[in-house]
Amino acid sequence: MSQERRIDALTGIRGVAALLVVYSHLVEKYFFSVSPLLPGEVGVMVFFTLSGFLMAFLYGEKDFNYPAVARYAIARFARIAPAYLFVVVAAYLIYNLVDGHFVYAITHQNLLRHLAFSGNVSALWSIPPEVQFYVVFVALWFSLWAFRRQGNAAFLVAMLTLVFLMMSYRGSLPGTFVGSKLHYFFTGTVFGLVRARTRDSSGVAMIGTMQVVLLILLALVGLGVADPHFGSKRAFYESLETALFAGIAVFVFSFDTRLAKALLGNRAIKLCGDCSFSMYLINIPVIYFAVKWAHGRAATPAMAVGVTAIILLLAWAMYRTIEMPGSKLLRRIGQRILLPNRARQQGTGPADISQATVPSAFDLGHPDEHKSAAS
Repeated sequence: MSQERRIDALTGIRGVAALLVVYSHLVEKYFFSVSPLLPGEVGVMVFFTLSGFLMAFLYGEKDFNYPAVARYAIARFARIAPAYLFVVVAAYLIYNLVDGHFVYAITHQNLLRHLAFSGNVSALWSIPPEVQFYVVFVALWFSLWAFRRQGNAAFLVAMLTLVFLMMSYRGSLPGTFVGSKLHYFFTGTVFGLVRARTRDSSGVAMIGTMQVVLLILLALVGLGVADPHFGSKRAFYESLETALFAGIAVFVFSFDTRLAKALLGNRAIKLCGDCSFSMYLINIPVIYFAVKWAHGRAATPAMAVGVTAIILLLAWAMYRTIEMPGSKLLRRIGQRILLPNRARQQGTGPADISQATVPSAFDLGHPDEHKSAAS
């Protein structure tokens, strides 16, 4: 199977995750009834899992050498930096010059922290674990390569020991530290490695059946027939069961069956997936200004539709004018600085299978594959 092609369903998954985050923030401002299903947390969980999946799928089978790692680093930075840094600087200016109550409170004291991808204001908290995972994955990538090519299992055993140790103490680690969410990233990584060795045509009927079963399970939870009993957001984030479920769901829907194409590969949801990182970053500020503009008027679902439309429009504009051009520029600069001429001539590495233009989160959510959200 070629790792160079685009899997539309994964782009759609990013779009769904971003829309869940938007819906969650609208619920917090009473545009909709309070949801017990933690949609925002589900969205961020998907962003983290998808990041691990994509990194393993794209790079897990590749040789580990300087040009490959340099291209990886350039792609990661170029993916997340333009939109994120734009929002951080804009928030800093708005908070300090326009509105001292702005929801992204980027102050003189915490500006450098956020510029260094380690801030924790509002939804920006999901960026640090996403970026930290990019570093962790380099060590995982090296250990996998050393085991596969040299038969040296020592590095892999050491990395797995460290990963499981952090996962064991995930409940006591800071939320902005990758260790507290590593079970999501790692589950995605495992399933990404499996997917890299799985042909698209393998077990199509079984994969289609699994997709139907997963959708039924999600429908039962959504209708209240099945209750996962998370109890709190913290319990949800710490759950190993949700991490496993997310990994299975991303893996199963990474196959472009007719069902996956219809639900996640359609044009509208792919568009949401393309601009999912921008959507994640700007939805809270847009909602903040919408509530402020309403002057205390009761929020309604009808108003929410209008606010969502504005979020989508601004996210698409930001994707086209900030993310894409910024990513291309940073890639060019990074290649000139970090890669020798011969390595540049060999190409810039695989394109992100969930987005045609760039490799996350997070994305948080983005939280790149976040992104992490996102990423």
